Amino acid sequence: MPNKLAFLDLPGEVRNQIYTILLVLPSNTSGKFVPVPTNEPSIYPQILAVCKSIHHESKQILYGKNIFYAHAQLLTGLPLLRQWWSSSCTVRSPELISLIRRYRLRVRLDCDPRFSAQQAEESFTGIEEFYIEAIQAQYGGSDYSVLRLFEGVRGVTRATVIGGVGTFPEYAAWLQKSMMAPIGSEFEAFEPPIQEEFGHMRI
Repeated sequence: MPNKLAFLDLPGEVRNQIYTILLVLPSNTSGKFVPVPTNEPSIYPQILAVCKSIHHESKQILYGKNIFYAHAQLLTGLPLLRQWWSSSCTVRSPELISLIRRYRLRVRLDCDPRFSAQQAEESFTGIEEFYIEAIQAQYGGSDYSVLRLFEGVRGVTRATVIGGVGTFPEYAAWLQKSMMAPIGSEFEAFEPPIQEEFGHMRI
């Protein structure tokens, strides 16, 4: 009778694929507001409790591959796995927070920010993915002043600025490139596009 194959006897690549199926949520990076769903996709963190080896392997996937929602004030303090607050989805352990490599942050352009440029730089420099979702109550009612707090962020593998940036797409594109510049590098300052006047109209 052939010996049974234990889970930990599987190749690491296969185990990682299984962890990904069990622990990684579908990501929403469209920039569109997502209403509270009636049926949220499920994950199965119970696998972390099987044994120490599986716990060590699977937590790297759970915290390293999911996109977490940054806190509006604390940024990478108290990140959420899901968009809607739930105590069960909040990460409080500094050790586990250090494993998170992908963040999404909703930024109000029409309100005073509750964090500083230094906090933004320290929180998001060097992560793998960073999605800034800019929102405002009235289209075109705010400029990109609040987004300037992220100009010191560097070393992001993939940076995306989405949402209410339709009136300043050039700045949004520049900020993405700036955040993906190497850590410690200087990036060319943003130069607003020249506006030309035709009669009484400015374009």
